[in-house]
Amino acid sequence: MVMLELLRMQAQRQAQLLSNCVMALARDPLAPEQLNACAAAARSFEGTAQTVGLEAGAELARAMEECCAAVRRGEIELQQELIGMMIQAVDLLDCMARVSPTAPPLFSTDETPEHYPVPGKGQAVLVVDDSLETRELARKLLMFRGYEVVMAADGIEAWYAVLTGNFELVLADLEMPLLDGLQLARRMRRDPRLSGISILIACDKDDLQLRWRVFDAGASYYVVKGTFHDTLVEAVETLIGPAHL
Repeated sequence: MVMLELLRMQAQRQAQLLSNCVMALARDPLAPEQLNACAAAARSFEGTAQTVGLEAGAELARAMEECCAAVRRGEIELQQELIGMMIQAVDLLDCMARVSPTAPPLFSTDETPEHYPVPGKGQAVLVVDDSLETRELARKLLMFRGYEVVMAADGIEAWYAVLTGNFELVLADLEMPLLDGLQLARRMRRDPRLSGISILIACDKDDLQLRWRVFDAGASYYVVKGTFHDTLVEAVETLIGPAHL
């Protein structure tokens, strides 16, 4: 029983390593070493998953390894859609391997990525949207009220930013390529280091089903983009308080 528990914990660590590799691949899809690292991590997870009886996880990891091999051979292209599917797959593997809610962090102390610009004082907000116009609108509205704002163009960039920054709130677009707002929220909620950060999801519309999806992902609240002028600052103030001017 003790050996099985140790193997399950090993599978969990391997799933997190695979997750790191895929996220790094998403940032630099042209780097062959990232592709090789993904294949090796998938192979390691597959072996452990078979040992502990996670057959579905082993099959999924094997499919990811074969996908990496096909890309190396030039049989398929590593496009955004494929990387997005790999991110979803590693999220599923991480859930399969998770044996307790207190998982070790996705980055160990010696794997910390480069630092993003971090505001030195005041309430720091990370604005994440693949639309420059939307990012700029949110930035102007929040900075006018005294908040310090850092911007990210997609969920991958935002993930690395929250790992190295000191943010009180993340405002994330619901729909983004590769890593959308809900996937980003789920990743943040699985990492105990990020538990104190409020997450605000920006949606194009408001409906009941969408609200459930937002809250189920672990987000704190949501705002509709078309009402930013009226609701964004109020929502941010509700979650983290007025800016310290």
